[in-house]
This record gives sequence, structure tokens and C-alpha cells, in this order.
Amino acid sequence: MNTSLPPRVVADALWLLAARSRGGQHWVNNASCNIESIDIAGLPQPVSLLEGSTWQETYVSSPRSTWLRYSRQEMLRQLSPALAIAARLASCTIFGPLSALLNGSKLDQAAIVGNHLISTNLYPDWDTLDIAMVTENLLTSYQQRPLMMRNICPAVNPGLASALTESGWQMLPSRMIYLCDPRQDSVWKHNHVKQDVRLLANADMETLSLDSLQTHDIPTLRHLFRQLFIDKHSYLNPDFSPAFFELCLESQFLELHALRWQDRLVGVLGLYCHPESGWITTPLIGYDTSLPKELGLYRRLMALLLQKAKEKQLKLHYSSGASQFKRARGGVPQLEYTAIYSAHLPAHQRRNIQIFSKLLLNCAPPLLKRADKI
Repeated sequence: MNTSLPPRVVADALWLLAARSRGGQHWVNNASCNIESIDIAGLPQPVSLLEGSTWQETYVSSPRSTWLRYSRQEMLRQLSPALAIAARLASCTIFGPLSALLNGSKLDQAAIVGNHLISTNLYPDWDTLDIAMVTENLLTSYQQRPLMMRNICPAVNPGLASALTESGWQMLPSRMIYLCDPRQDSVWKHNHVKQDVRLLANADMETLSLDSLQTHDIPTLRHLFRQLFIDKHSYLNPDFSPAFFELCLESQFLELHALRWQDRLVGVLGLYCHPESGWITTPLIGYDTSLPKELGLYRRLMALLLQKAKEKQLKLHYSSGASQFKRARGGVPQLEYTAIYSAHLPAHQRRNIQIFSKLLLNCAPPLLKRADKI
């Protein structure tokens, strides 16, 4: 491995090397996809390929889980048990036809470009020539599959979003995300940010950086992540493997930080730093959910995220979820899209994609904006 390359490039290459030979499950237990690669602007990028997904398949590898399973699960989770039973039956009239359209479109078997199997992929701002070239190469390699790219937001990558549109890719709304720039003084004037920073500075808890974390900490770090993202939220979130945590410790694929309280680890934060795009995000965060809320573990972790973004002079991609929490800490809502290319597919398959796309374009934006205000 050429160590003169930027750390982000080296870490991504190590991820890709193992994923190509061992599959997505080497890094994410519930991602049963194969991983291949394609060059974009002179660097190899992953292409995830799924043949068929079960009900446990994570949304980072399965469009079906992204648009149907996760949405249905979130809807039911917010209802009382009695209402959930009725809603589960009623939802079949909505999700049944959508599932049939997905079957006909084969979107769940799409070749997903640049997919590192994390909640938020960050990309360089590839231009129209880069996208035109990679589209042509993808059509040669994946003639039978729709082409897809997750996590496209004009506010994050304006050039990339334009390049995809100009090259014939269609933008389908996928989620509401939150963005902020910690380099701006206005972010630090929010009352919640001030309170969180004071809480993080409290001497009752220690903040640990990568140098203080060891291989023997991996089971605890993984348990903290799973407590929040898998056990509390959804089994459709990516379930990172022990090998993934080891990769982060060795290569900083994610820059790990932790909270220690009363001589034990109680929180973990994984930063995906992408200086090439000017952004930072956190695909991995977790804490001991059995501890009292008064400890403010999530608040401390988010304050640490803001501080690290400011130190690195990067804009912060808050990802999705916890809308009011993130808005109160400088997060500005933006629609994020999934880009799809289908011009090479048979007419009946394109027709299913067009109908599915029309439904999403008409229904998803108002629903996502309404959820942002809850």
C-alpha cells in the first residue's frame, strides 16, 4: 500500500481490498452483498451487488430496506401496540403494491456505486466528465442491473448532483438530513450547544482518543454501538462486525473516540473524515442506554462531534434522525436523494422504475418535511 497517499484514500483502499475478497458481511454482519470496484477519477470505488435480500438486510445494501422495510418499521414503532396491529394490516395495502413495483424494477439488485456500507457516504465533487465516463464503464459491466448512487445532496456536492442529472441519472428522495458549519460562530451561540460543551468539559467523565483505545476494547465498543443503533432503533441499521472495529483502530477508516466513566467505557463515536469533499460525518455512535439520562451521554458525544469538526475545519453532515435535537444545534434540513440510471434496461423494467419513482417524488418530500417538524 502506498503510504504517501492521503489517509482517507489508504483507509478506503484497505476496506475495499477485504470487501472484494470476503463480501460485505466481512464489515457489516447484515449486508449480504458482494463488492466489486470501478475507477472514478483515477481511484477505485466500491460497487455493492445484492442478489436477494431477507427481512434482516441492512438499508445500506438494500434499496428495499431503505424505502419499504425501514419506513414501515419506523411507522409502526411510533404507534401503541394496539394501533400497531391495525396499522400493520393496513400497511399491506400501501407497501404491497410498492413491493411489487420493486420486484418488477429489480432496484434491489442495483449496482450501487461508491457504497462503503455506512449510513452516509461522502464523495469528491466528481464532475460531468467523471460521471459520464463511469456511467459508460458501469453499463459495460452491469448491463442487466439498474445503476445507483446513495447519499446525493446538492447542498453537500453541488457539482456531483448536477453531473449526475446531466448524465441522465434520476434523483429520488430518500431522507431528510441536517447540515451545519462549525467554523461559523453562530453555531456555538445556540443555547443547547453551550450546555452540551459545558457538559462534555465536566471532569466526571473522560474523553478517550484513538491512541487510548486497544483491541481488547472492541467487544465493549461494539456493544455500545449495538445498544443504540440495533437494539434501541432498528436491526436494519448496519451491524458493524468486530473486524470493522479492528479496521478503524488500525487504519482510522473511522476515527474512534470514546467516553469513560467510573473506569468503564460508556460511549463511542466514529468519525468519517473526508477532507477531499470538505465534510465530516459520524456513521457510528453508541452509548450505554441502561445508564441514567441525566448523564447526557448522547449530548456529550454530539458536542465532541462538533468540536472535532471545528478542529479539522470541516463542515458537519449530521446525517438523519433526531430532527429537533439537531436543529437546536445548528442543523439545517436538506433533502437527500438516491441517484438511479435505468436507460439501458428493458422497457417493462424501466416502466416499473418510472411508476415507483413518480410515487416517491410525489409522496416522499412532503412526508419527510412533515417528519422534520415533529
